[in-house]
Amino acid sequence: MSVRIGVDTGGTFTDVVLYDEETGEIHTTKTPSTPPEFDRGVLNGIDAIVEETGVNPSRVAFLSHGTTVGTNAVLEGDVPPIGLLTNEGLRDVLEIGDQTRPELYDLQQEKPPALVPRHRRLGVPGRIAHDGSVVDELDEAAAREAIDDLVESGAESVVVSMLFSHLNDAHERRVGELIEAHDAELPYALSSAVYPEAREYDRTVTTVLNEAVKRNIADYLDRLGAGVEERGIDVPLNVMHSGGGIFSPEQATEFALRTVLSGPAAGAVACRDVSTGLGYDAAIGLDMGGTSADVSIVEGGEIVRSTEGEINDLPIKTPLIDISTVGAGGGSIAWIDEGGGLRVGPKSAGADPGPICYDRGGTDPTVTDANLLLGRLSAEAFVAGDMDLVVDRTRERFREAVADPLGESVESAALDVLKVANAKMAREIRRVTVERGRDPAEFALVAFGGAGPMQAPAVADRMDIDTVVLPRTPGTLSARGLLLADVRADESRAYRGERLDAEAMGEQFAELEGTVSERFVEMGFDDDEVDIERAADVRYVGQSYELTVPAGDGPLDDEAIEGIVERFHEEHARLYGHAMREEPVEAVTLRVTGTVPTPPLADRAEAADADPHRGEREVYFEGTGYTETEVLFRPAFAAGETVEGPAILEDTGSTAMLPPGTTGRVADDGSFVIER
Repeated sequence: MSVRIGVDTGGTFTDVVLYDEETGEIHTTKTPSTPPEFDRGVLNGIDAIVEETGVNPSRVAFLSHGTTVGTNAVLEGDVPPIGLLTNEGLRDVLEIGDQTRPELYDLQQEKPPALVPRHRRLGVPGRIAHDGSVVDELDEAAAREAIDDLVESGAESVVVSMLFSHLNDAHERRVGELIEAHDAELPYALSSAVYPEAREYDRTVTTVLNEAVKRNIADYLDRLGAGVEERGIDVPLNVMHSGGGIFSPEQATEFALRTVLSGPAAGAVACRDVSTGLGYDAAIGLDMGGTSADVSIVEGGEIVRSTEGEINDLPIKTPLIDISTVGAGGGSIAWIDEGGGLRVGPKSAGADPGPICYDRGGTDPTVTDANLLLGRLSAEAFVAGDMDLVVDRTRERFREAVADPLGESVESAALDVLKVANAKMAREIRRVTVERGRDPAEFALVAFGGAGPMQAPAVADRMDIDTVVLPRTPGTLSARGLLLADVRADESRAYRGERLDAEAMGEQFAELEGTVSERFVEMGFDDDEVDIERAADVRYVGQSYELTVPAGDGPLDDEAIEGIVERFHEEHARLYGHAMREEPVEAVTLRVTGTVPTPPLADRAEAADADPHRGEREVYFEGTGYTETEVLFRPAFAAGETVEGPAILEDTGSTAMLPPGTTGRVADDGSFVIER
C-alpha cells in the first residue's frame, strides 16, 4: 500500500499532508515558508512529515504541490528582459491597455510601468483582418531586422503577438521560424499558442506574463525536483494549476501563468470535497491564512470556475477557479490611517518576524495579536520564551499603536481590529454572491486555513449564513486538496464563425479534443481514461462580454445548438435579471476540458484517545465582556457529540471559537458543524 503527499506553500507557512493507504490515516504538519527560496520550505516540510510518521520515502507513490512562485513573480514585478514583436502601429498596446482605471475619478493616479519597455517593443509590417484573411503579407526583412534590434537591446526572450492571430496564426508562426533561425537562439512565445482568443491587449498581456513567469517556475521546479529525488522519492512532481487540477512540471513550465492561483485552488477543491460529503451542495469556502483570505464558491456540488482573473491590475486570461482574495489574514497588520481610521492589511507581518506574539521580533499589531489579547488564542501556542513577558509586550505595543490613537481600551481596540478584518471578508463574500445573483443565506460557510475557523462565526453572522463548517485539520486543508485534485487539462480557441453552426462547431471542438488528448498522452494516460467536457463562450450580437455555458457531450446538431442558446439565455437572466430571447446569439470561444479522476481518500475520522477538556479561561466577547469559557481539545470529540457555546476548540495548527448562543456538532467526517 502506497503513500500520498501534498504540500501547499503559503506566504507564512508551508502545509504538508501525508495519506497512508495502508492504515487509512492522514498526518499533517506545518513548517515556516522560506521566501524567496520556497523550495527549501517544501523540502523541509517533506522531511518533517517523513520523520514524524517514520514512512520510508520509497513508499511515496504520489506527490503533489501547490506553489506561490508564479504569483510572487507577478506581484513583485519580477519580469526578465523580454522583447515584444507585433504589428506595425501596435507596439504600444501594453501601455494603452483597455482603458480600465483602478480609480475611475482619480485624475492624479500614476500608471505602473509597462511590462515591456518601449525600446523592446517593435512593430513589423503585415496585417491579418478580423475574419482571418491576409490584408498585407508579412514583411520578413523587417521582421529579421526587428529580431536583430531586440537581440542588441538585451532581450532574453521574445513574445510575438499580432492582430487576429487567434483566427489565423500564419504571421506569428513565420516570425517564430525567423527567431529560431537567428544565431542568438532566443526563446520565444506565440500568443496564438499561449492564449488563442480574441482581444489583443488581453492576449498580449497574458503571453508576456506567461513568458515572465516561465523562467522562475522552471528554475524552482528544477531545484525542487532535484531535492525530492535526493530524498529517495521516485515519483513525478505533480503541480496544482489555477483551474483546480494537477499537471506535470513540463506543462507547468510551458503554461507557467496557470500556476498563479495554485495554492488557493487546492483549498477550493478540498472545500468542495468537505461540503458535498456533508450534503451541502451550496457552499462558500473561506480560506484565511497568515497573509490573506481567499473566497471560493461551490454551487450545485461543483466548484465555480472562470476564464479570467486579475493580478496587480493586469488581466490574466487562463482557466481558473473563481477565487476572490482580500488582504485579511492572521498576520495582517492593524494601523491607523491619516484620517484617524482603523485599517487592517493588506500588509502582513508574514512568518518572519510575524505577529508580536510569535516572539520573533515583530512589533506591528496583527489580527492574531488581537485574538490573543481577547483570550481566544492560547499564548502557550506561540510563545517559546517567557509567556507573561511576551503577552505584556503584545498588550503594550497594541495600546501604543491602536488603542491610544482610537481612545479605547486594549480590549475594545482588539475587538475593532477583528471587526474590520471580518467586514473585509464579508464584503468579499458579498461581491461573489449578492453581486452575482446568489443569496449567501442559502450557502454553508466552510472555513479553513490557520485563522479561518476563529473568524468564521462572526463573518457568517454578518452575511446571515446559518451554517458554518469547520473541517477536520482545517489548518492544512489546502494541502489535503492537493491529494484530491483530478488531473485536468483545459484548452480553448476562438470560434471561427459568425453564428452558432453545428458542423463548424463540431469540427473545431474535435480539434480541441485532439489537443487535450495529447496533453494526457504526455502524462501517460490513455484516451479511454479521460472524461471530456465542452463549453462555449456566448453573447448577444453586439455585446462586449460573454458567458460560458456547457455545450453538452453528445453529437452537435441543431437540437444541441438550441440547448446551448437556451442555457445562455437562462444564465444571462440569472446574472442580469433579463434575457433577450429575440436577439441573435453568437459564439466567441470554444473550450474543452479533460479530466482523469483522482482516487478519493478512504481515511477514517476517529476521535483521539485524550481528554477533550483542557480547562477554562477568560475570553472577551462583544456585549458580555470577559466570560469564563471552556477550552476543548477538538480531535478528542467523536462523531455525533455536541458542544454548546461559548467554547474554544484547540487543534494542531488552528483554533476555533463557538460564540455564545451557538451549537457545534461533530459530523461523521470529523468536521464541526456550527449552527447559529
